[in-house]
Amino acid sequence: MKNWLTIGQFAKEIGVSAKALRLYEDMGLLKSHVRGDNGYRYYDEAQLEIAHRLKEFKDLGFTLAEIKALLQTDHELDSEKMSVSMSARLKVISDQSELLQSQKNQIEKILSSLEKKNEPLGAEQRRAIMSYYGKVSILISGCDGLEKTANYIQQHFRNAGQETPIYQWTQGFTLPEEKPYILVLPERNLSDEGVLNINADVIVIKSVSDHTTELENNYLRLFAGIGPHVTTVINADDRASISIAAQKIVQKGRIFYFSKNRALEPQIQNIGGIIGDGEEVEIYGFNLTKPKVELRLKRILAFEEEVALLSSYAAVMHLGLSKEDLIGQVVEIKS
Repeated sequence: MKNWLTIGQFAKEIGVSAKALRLYEDMGLLKSHVRGDNGYRYYDEAQLEIAHRLKEFKDLGFTLAEIKALLQTDHELDSEKMSVSMSARLKVISDQSELLQSQKNQIEKILSSLEKKNEPLGAEQRRAIMSYYGKVSILISGCDGLEKTANYIQQHFRNAGQETPIYQWTQGFTLPEEKPYILVLPERNLSDEGVLNINADVIVIKSVSDHTTELENNYLRLFAGIGPHVTTVINADDRASISIAAQKIVQKGRIFYFSKNRALEPQIQNIGGIIGDGEEVEIYGFNLTKPKVELRLKRILAFEEEVALLSSYAAVMHLGLSKEDLIGQVVEIKS
């Protein structure tokens, strides 16, 4: 097998991980031509050119779904289609450049305010954060209780005077053209082709049904086309979710954890996230400030209901809401 490369050799040659290569193969972007007697993937050296082109397109900010079409266009030497795609991408970059400059100015004002005082953000700073993040899209995935989390998130925004619709993912679902919105995506639908086009601003992984490589790769498809601005919410009590959080593609953005395990409080206090014990809820890093927010449950909640509440707080804790926006029929501010 003189001209064949193992998946490790091929990944090293083009500067990506073996896990990424497996994801590219699942999507049909690359294909290993040979499986040895040991079950290993082997790649032809001739595929290096395709792989390098794939990486170039990804570095330019194209999603994997877009890259799949671009590779076909590149193979067909269709310069007109390529020009159209590149022009469209250039416009997106230009628009983002203007937006990023505006966001930079707003963040500098917020940081200046935070450096001068160690107290919760005022109304003006909260509005600046909401302006920075714009109207966000929040994706909720996992194996159960997703609608409960979505309803709680919707209520938090409603308390802040913003109506945010909830959508349920189905095969062939068309994404809304405008934000904000909350999208419920059951774990069983993670392998749907359209998932690659979601590109959510906040991704909530509430719970994972099984700790397998295949399922983890399905979850990682949610991160295929997103950037470092994305916030991921992880269940710190779920081993399979923690494994997903350890992946580099997820760690590019901010991660908030939620847990019902008081033993994890020191770590969550340092990283940022939510701790609940059935009676009280403590939020660390709310709106990027140090003082914790303390809430009290008005009544005992069923386990699934409490987990939904905790995950909903982690999903909105940096979006400029006030702590008053977090209270409701089952929660009050601890005096």
